[in-house]
Amino acid sequence: MVAFVQNLLTSWLSSDNVLQPKNGVRSRAPRLFGKVRKIPFMKSIHDSWAFRWRGRLGILLVGPLVLGVILSEPLIRDGSPAALAMKIAGWLFFMLYLTFRIWATLFLGGRKDSELQTEGPYSATRNPLYVGSFCLFLSLVFFFRSIALVAMLIIGYFIYTRLVIRAEERFLADRFGDSFESYRKETPRFFPSFSKYRSPENVVVSLKAMKTEAQRLWIAALLPVVVEVIMHFRSSPSWPHLFRLP
Repeated sequence: MVAFVQNLLTSWLSSDNVLQPKNGVRSRAPRLFGKVRKIPFMKSIHDSWAFRWRGRLGILLVGPLVLGVILSEPLIRDGSPAALAMKIAGWLFFMLYLTFRIWATLFLGGRKDSELQTEGPYSATRNPLYVGSFCLFLSLVFFFRSIALVAMLIIGYFIYTRLVIRAEERFLADRFGDSFESYRKETPRFFPSFSKYRSPENVVVSLKAMKTEAQRLWIAALLPVVVEVIMHFRSSPSWPHLFRLP
């Protein structure tokens, strides 16, 4: 448990605390522990606990609050103009989720450890896959018509930015050095900017990565259907409304 907390707090430290590599070991000086902590270079992004736990972090963030929303009384009832507008917005963001996930996988699927991709969606944002996931959670906000889920989304954004994305950037900085530093300065970390968008005529696609992503997307495609069924029963007077959340 102590080791987990130390790793968690260490991940929150800024990259300014990283010293120059020496003998294959990167030195980091955490303010909270009062001594230099030796961190070996990551051979793979999967060496990072934050990357390995990124899915579980999402479930831990989303699960309890979604359950609370499901068991609460809806503020916007079915059939109203506001409900229709939110449903349309939910589908739009869900389509953006599919677009960014497929687009990014076409350019980098299966090669995250070995290639620094700077074209296509990666010329607009350094993390198009996470932008897609962000759109998925935003679609849930509209499908559930819940302001409370907005708070979860904001908290999740900061946690993923500080833990998961930062861990990936440390790995890329170690692996690609000045090339990644130049890319980092030119390209936004998260929210896309298409002013410098560039794309080659052809890309090498990993069919294995596309198959894996397709399986994920098939599962994700069930979410709007499941939410629609839940919202139908949630509007019923017989549904257990245990909470009142905005």
